[in-house]
Order: sequence, then C-alpha cells, then structure tokens
Amino acid sequence: MVLLAALQLLAAPQLLAAPQLRSDSSQPSLPASVQAWIEQASEFQSRGAYAEAADLWQQVVALMERERGAEDPNTLSALNNVAALKVQAGAYTEAEPLYLRVLKVRERLLGPDHPSLSITLNNLAELFYTQGLYAKAEPLFQRALSIRKKTVGPGHPDTAAALNNLAALFDGQGLYAKAEPLYRRALAIREKALGPNHPATATSLNNLAALFDAQGLYAQAEPLYRRALAIQEPVLGHNHPLTASTLNNLALLLANRGLQEQAEPLYRRALAIREQVLGPTHPETAVTLSNLALLLQERGLYADAQALFERSVASNEKTLGPDHPNTATSLNNLALLFDTKGLFSRAEPLYQRVLAIRERSLGPQHPETANALNNLAALARSRGDFPRAETGYGRALAIRVKALGESHPDTALSLLNLSELLVELGRTAEAELLARRALAIWEQVLGPHHPNTATALNVLAVLIERRGDATKAEPLMRRALAIREKALGPDHPDTALSLNNLALLLAERGASNEAEPLLERALAIQQQRLGPNHPDTARALINLAVLQANRGAEASAVGLLHQGISGQTLFLQRELPLLPEAQRQNQIRSFGRAWEAAYSYAGSSDAGTDLALFTRLNRHGLLQDIERRQAVLARAPGPQQTLSQQIAVLTGRLATVGLSPTRRQALQEQRQQLEQQLYRQLPALAPQLVNAAQVARALPADGVLIEFQRLSPYDGRRKPEQRWGESRYLGLVLQPTGAVTGTDLGPANAIETLIRQALSVSEKGERPADPLWQQVSEKVLGPLLPQLASRPRWFLSPDAELNRIPYAALPDPRRPQQRLVQTVQLRLLTSGRDLLPADPPSSGQRPLVVAAPDFGGVRPWSALPASALEGHQVADQLKGTLIEGTAATATALKQVLGPRVLHVASHGFFLPSGRGDPLLDSGLVLAGANHRGLPNQVRPRTPVVAEGTAVGQSDPSAGDDDGYLTAKEAAQLQLDGTQLVVLSACDTGTGKIESGEGVYGLQRALIVAGARSTLLSLWKVDDAATAQFMRRFYDLLKAGKGRMEALVQVQEEFRTNPPVRDWRDHKFWAAWQLSGDDAALPGL
Repeated sequence: MVLLAALQLLAAPQLLAAPQLRSDSSQPSLPASVQAWIEQASEFQSRGAYAEAADLWQQVVALMERERGAEDPNTLSALNNVAALKVQAGAYTEAEPLYLRVLKVRERLLGPDHPSLSITLNNLAELFYTQGLYAKAEPLFQRALSIRKKTVGPGHPDTAAALNNLAALFDGQGLYAKAEPLYRRALAIREKALGPNHPATATSLNNLAALFDAQGLYAQAEPLYRRALAIQEPVLGHNHPLTASTLNNLALLLANRGLQEQAEPLYRRALAIREQVLGPTHPETAVTLSNLALLLQERGLYADAQALFERSVASNEKTLGPDHPNTATSLNNLALLFDTKGLFSRAEPLYQRVLAIRERSLGPQHPETANALNNLAALARSRGDFPRAETGYGRALAIRVKALGESHPDTALSLLNLSELLVELGRTAEAELLARRALAIWEQVLGPHHPNTATALNVLAVLIERRGDATKAEPLMRRALAIREKALGPDHPDTALSLNNLALLLAERGASNEAEPLLERALAIQQQRLGPNHPDTARALINLAVLQANRGAEASAVGLLHQGISGQTLFLQRELPLLPEAQRQNQIRSFGRAWEAAYSYAGSSDAGTDLALFTRLNRHGLLQDIERRQAVLARAPGPQQTLSQQIAVLTGRLATVGLSPTRRQALQEQRQQLEQQLYRQLPALAPQLVNAAQVARALPADGVLIEFQRLSPYDGRRKPEQRWGESRYLGLVLQPTGAVTGTDLGPANAIETLIRQALSVSEKGERPADPLWQQVSEKVLGPLLPQLASRPRWFLSPDAELNRIPYAALPDPRRPQQRLVQTVQLRLLTSGRDLLPADPPSSGQRPLVVAAPDFGGVRPWSALPASALEGHQVADQLKGTLIEGTAATATALKQVLGPRVLHVASHGFFLPSGRGDPLLDSGLVLAGANHRGLPNQVRPRTPVVAEGTAVGQSDPSAGDDDGYLTAKEAAQLQLDGTQLVVLSACDTGTGKIESGEGVYGLQRALIVAGARSTLLSLWKVDDAATAQFMRRFYDLLKAGKGRMEALVQVQEEFRTNPPVRDWRDHKFWAAWQLSGDDAALPGL
C-alpha cells in the first residue's frame, strides 16, 4: 500500500507579472489613496495574506473603473492582479471570470498577437493548470508562446518564460520526455540572453533539476540545484527567498536519496530565511515546515515532526484560511504521520477534511482530489474495510487516468494500490495484471532504481509466490530489497517490509536459517521506527515467532507471540473505540488468525498454556467490553447526549421491518457517521492488558475459572493448505493459586453436533433429553475434572456453540443422576475479566414489568393470555410498576431509567437468515407489532401464530414505534444500575455466534446497556409454564436466594414436582439461562 504525502512546492513556473499602474497626463490624476492601497496590498501579499491583498486591489479596480473606465489598460492591469491574488488565495472560481474579462477586452482592443495578451493567456492557463484542467491549459500556454515568439523573438527571456510554463504543464502530467526539451530551451535562452549567473537562469536550472528529481535521476538533478544555489547566493544574497527555495529543493533531493543528515541543515537554513524574510506564517514558510517535518518523520522523530506539521497547519489556516488547498496539503501530511504511527482514528478525520477541501476548491476530478481519495482508501484497507477501499481506489484511478493519462506515475500508484487490495480479496489474476502495468510505467518513467519501482516489484513478487512460483518471485524480492536499501536506507520501514517478505519466501522454501536473520532485522527496524504497538511490528513479531516455532524453538516463539498479541490488543483497544460499530470487526479481521495460533501451544508447555489464557482474557469479548464502557459514557450528562439521541432515532429506523436495502444502506452510513462524531467526543478508553495473576486474585479460594475456546490448531511445519487443522475446543482452567492448565476437548464438529441434537430434543420434548446432555457434559466438562475436583464454585466463560448449552440442566459428568448445579455453584461470564473488581451503582428505582402487549390484532402475533397473569403476579411480587396492553410499547421501554429489575413477558423473535447486522435479527415483540410483519423464520412464544406471514406495511398511526425492540435498540436502553433483566419470551438467549465475541443478540445488548445479569431463553418456551416458573423464581429471590440459586431450585422443582405433570420435560424449564452476577438481591 502506498500513501501519498503531498508533493511540496518546487520553484514555481515563472509567469510575467502584471504591469504596474502608469500615469497618463491625458487622464485625471488618481487620489493618493490608490497608491496607499497598492502599497498595503503589496505588504499583505509579501506576508501571504492573499485574500486581504485581493480586497485592496478590488478597491483599486472599482476606483479606476469610475475614474478611467472599465477598459483602461491600468484598470485591466489592476483587475489582472485581483485575479492573480484570488488564485493564490485558492478562490479559483472567482478568478476565472476576471481573467476572461481581461482577455476579452485586450483581444478586442489590442488584437490577437499583442504582448499584453500573452500575459493574460499565461495567467488563465496557470489557473487551469492549478485546477488540474490540463487540456484547457495547454492551448493557452501554446498560444502565449506563439505570441511571444512573434513579438519579441524566439531568443527573448519572455519567450523562455513561456517555454518554462509549457514545460511545467507537461511536467505536472508526468510527461517528462515532452517537458525536458522545453526546460532545456528555456535554460539556453536565459543563459545566452541574460547570462549564466542571472537569477532567471537559476530558476531554469531549478526547474530542470526538479524534473530529474521527480524521475529519481538524483545524480543529474543535484549539480543543477547546486549551480542554481551558487548563482543565487552571491547575486540575490544568502537570505533571499529564492535562495531559500533552492535550499529547500536541494534538501528534498538529498532526503529522497536517504541522506537525511545532509538534508536537515539545508531545510533548517531555508526555514530560517523564510521565517526572517517572509514571516513565520507565510505560505512558503509553511512549505519548509512540512518538508522538514517529513524528514524528521522519515528518521522516526515523530514527536518533533508532529510539532512542525501542526505549525504548518496553523500557519496556513491563519494566513490562507481553513479551506485553502495549501491548508489541505498541510493537513494531509499531518494525517499521514498519524497513519504511519498506526493512529488511524486520528488520521481519518484529517483525511476526510482534506478530501472535502479539495473537492470544494479544486473540484472532484482534480489529481489532488485523487490523492485524498487514495489515502482514505488506503486507511480503509488497513482497517479491513475492503469494499470502501475498492471504491476509493477505483475512483482515484479513474480521475488520474482522465486527468494525467494512462502512463503517469500517479496512475501507476493507483494501479498498484488496487492490485494489493485485489490480492487480499483473492482476485490474484486481476491483481497481477495491474501490478505489471504499474511496474512497466514506473520503470519507464522513473527508472529501474526508483523506490516506487521497488514497491511494484515487491507486490508482483508476492503475487507470483502466491500462485506457487517462488523461484520466479525470489529475484524480484531481492531486487526490490536492493533498491530500497540503496534509495531509502537500511533502516527504512519499506526496507523492513522487503526483508519480511523475502524472509517469508525463504522460510516457505525451507531456508529458515537464511530467513531468520532477515526477520530479526525487519523486526528491529519496526520496533525502532514504529514502536511496539504498531500493527506492522505485531505482524513482524508473529512472523518471527512462527518461524522459530517451526524449527522447534517453542519457548522463544511463545515469548514473541505474547509480545505480538499484546501489541495487537493494545492497538485494537486504542483504535476500535473511535470506529463505528459496524467497522470494528473488520479491523480485528485485518490481523488474520494470529490470535488463534496462540491457542495452539496450550498444553505443550506452561508458557504456551499461559499464552493461550492471556490471549483469551484479552481478546474474547473485546468489542462487547468497549461497547459497554462507551455506552456508559454516552449516557452520561453532557453535549454528547444530542448525538446519542440522533443515533437512537436512526437505530429505530434501521430496525423497521420491510426497509428496502437501499434505504437501509443509507441509514447505516448515516448512523456510522454519527457514531464516529459521538465516539470522538467521548473520553478516551485507556488501553490495558489483563493477566492471569490479576484474575486469579479475584477468584474465591474455592473457585476456579474455566475458559472455553474454539480454535483451529496451527502447525507451520505442514504444507500451506494443511497448516490450519480441524476445529477443536480447548478448555483453559485457572486456579486461585495462578496455576493454569490447558486441555484439548476434541473435535468441534462432534461436540456441536451433540449440542444441536440435545437442543432439538429438549425443545420438542418428544423424548428424554438427559442422555444427550449427559454426553455433552462428558465431552465438554469430563476432560477437565482432574483440575476441577476440589473446587465447588465454577466460573464458566463459553465460546461459540458452547454458549447454547443450558448449563443449569447439564448432568454432572461424575454423578449423572444429579444435575451439575446440584453439586457445584455455577456462574456464567462473558470473560474472566468480569471477575475483576468493579463497583457499578445499584439502582434504587422500582422494578418495572412489561407484559401482555396489545399487538393490535391477531395476526401475525397472537395474544399471550398467561403473560397478562404473569405480569400482574410479578409486579405484585416486586411491588413494581406494570406496563401492559397498548402502553407496553418499545417507546416505553426506551424511556426507562435503570429499574432495579426489568421483567418483560411477550413474544421474542430471532431471524436466522439475518438482515446484515446481527443485532437487528433478534428482539422483543411489543404493542402495535401487528401493524407490521416479520419474515416467517420468526419463532413465536406459544400459542403458535399462522405461518407464512408476509412483511406488512406500517400503520400510519404507529408513528416511529413499529412494535419491535431489536437487540440493536436494546443496547441503547438506560439500564445502569439494573441488577437483573428477565426476558420471559422465546429465543431471547439466541443470536449469531461469533467465536471470540460470544452471541450477538439480546444478552449482549443488555450487558452493553448496563444490566448486571440476565435471565433469557435458549429456545421456544410455553406461555403457561413460563408464567408459573417466573412466579416461583421471584418468590425464591424475595426469600433471599441468590439469582443462580433461585434458578437452580425452581428448575429442580419443575423437573421433579412441577405444577403440571407434563412440565417435567426439559422443554418447559431447561431453556432458562442466567448470565452475569448471581448474588442475592436484598430488599427485593
């Protein structure tokens, strides 16, 4: 991936200045104020205050028009100056009609070949050039050149200036072969007409040198820069702004050659001149600030570079304004610094601002706009957002092809960036074609030894290796490495990238002894230049770890993996909170499966098992933890409340049934934009790692933590297609002493098949489910018994399909006649992190019961008679507030403020097919829902409703409340301090399972909303049995039982002596799963 630092200003093409005002005895004399305005405008211009200078010249124009007429030569000269200053101020659309007006009058009055006309043509062409409108600029430059040849002759300095400008046009388009002879002709004319030591000759030398510099022809460029400097210093003085420009350009060349130590004093000297002569906030001073900052960035001095970039931004904002293209350039460079450091969330808003400025000031088809699109696309790719990246790269490519041509170096950049993305998307055939095109362009235009050529070689080599031809890939990688070492230096991050890629190729070919020192060198560069928590550093650590593991050095491999996982986790903890929720999983996936490889060493050594538990404790449920912590901050009083409310409204609209895909996409994008604004307003979440010792200290003396993990074991010694083995489950057990053991539980498929069978039998109630759950218990818990035998309190953190096990119904693998919860005290956790001390406030609000909603008809949702009884029972038991009937709406729930207990009795729904966002696929059915419909995959709480219900249209009277509360909406409920949420409905504990994150459904949503514990159902439940079950559950809570203790007792009563004999079956009582805090609720 190649990001674009904004190209810094070289010596500008030399345009003829507009004539000064001339006195004319035949005309009335002008007021003295005019000369004062002109002098003040000149002072403003010298400071870079172009807009203010233009305003003063505008006053001159107005007076001249009154005194001498709109077509007076002096009036036209003044008007020309207004336009020129508008261009410098970035007000291009205001400048164009002024230039056109001057051009029209001069053509009519002076004829088509007058010298004054060439000035206007040049200026108008320069305007189009600045806007990237090269096709419009070229005929004007050509016409100006033709006029000067006719009027002053082919060897006149003015003709040289016109040649210079036309050359600059070709130079800007990458047409170096067309530009070079024009620059050389201009130089020859100036040397002959003005002399070899004239400042204008120095300007031609500068421009020709810059042409060579752009092509990587540093040996040809450097003597020209030095000759220009040798002219300017004695003629103009050591402190002249043009001397500073040449110093700036020579320093840039030296930096490009990797000679930073020689470049830095030149930049500092140029900066001192510009600060002294032009002022600290002049635009040219800002250019040198940015150039010096880029140099410091290349040397890894990020703090110093950031300070200079920020000065450059502040200077341009003050002098040119916040929307000037130069301001965009400074912002782009600051963003690039953050991007390089892996601070993506700080880079993105700056890149977005750059794009907005350039689209507005330069237009949507300008090459600089393409640069901004390129950088945003590259950032999206770094975050794993490949669709957004492909769109941005594609748009940048289209702009460059149209504006710059098929063979421009920047077009090659777009081709290569798109190629790298296609590799990640698996479209290798397309990717190789693009990479070869980019390489051909750069080799031809920039030469075989340019760093860009090395980049293309590197990408092409990776592609060739991936299609299995390592012997052809290796020489390309070695050539790329050689170019980078020579052009960029041995310690450049791009050199590290080449070292890494070559090492991986050698390792694949069995040359590990040659590969390892290359990886070690790459790692050292990245640790020094990027820091320990940069994604590239983490990848280098993991690559080296895998290589060492493959050759049997497991101890050092585990240590490196620990560092790599730590760096990745700290990076994710820093970056994920500032991303929209929908993009966070993409960022995690961008790291690949390295975290999964860490589990492969569990059980092989103590260090390997410790690594597995460390990974599990820090990576599992990471997103949920971030969402929960941010939700607390978002709900707090403050200015962020407005954004939170807007997001809540959009979430409700997204949850609407029957929303068209186009409308849903638009709302999702709008929500993501608001989320980013909100998250940038919230206080930062401090990254922190959790270790086993901390969690062990939080365990009770008689307790034990069991962390389950689904994984595919990794073995790097096998063939690439065989390295990831069959998925399995791992059990990690942490003792209060800090001892950790890891146990393989066997193939995941066998365990998951058993779970699905047991769930099906339990839900249908057609035959006893105990034998199947006994087998599940033996497979999942049986192998762990040696580590669990002496501990009566088990804290379980499930993963993947193990989240669907009704643990309170499992038989004890040691004593199958008893349920596990009769012999040990169980508590379900999201992660062992949940055991760490936290002191959330307990709510003093009355319990709230929502029951028996009036669905508004009989189809598709029928009434639940028992839920009305249940609601009244529970409200009486808890002395709580009851909301029922037409009042039991989603809107009512959204207005709740942290009741101590929340109980909802209604229908639940779960859509297995999904609507894109898993949190939109499950939820509760509330009042008015029959004015809408749901797809027929929904499974209602009995009694059953009619099948095949189509999606209906909304009832206009329903307003924004469609009768459904999705999990997405539930996550925004205000449940801080709520100790228990009971969702007495079907499938409320189901959802989309994501290994490493748990279940995306109502349970996750309620935890994010602040609930301390939840009681939800794992399958469809019976209306009447549930009402009786809940009545007894609350009786036991009121009697002082703990939450899990009460659940265990009522389940045992239903199993052995239920109110109705048929209710003994698992179908009626085993679906209820308690997660979170299991303690008693005193005073309920």
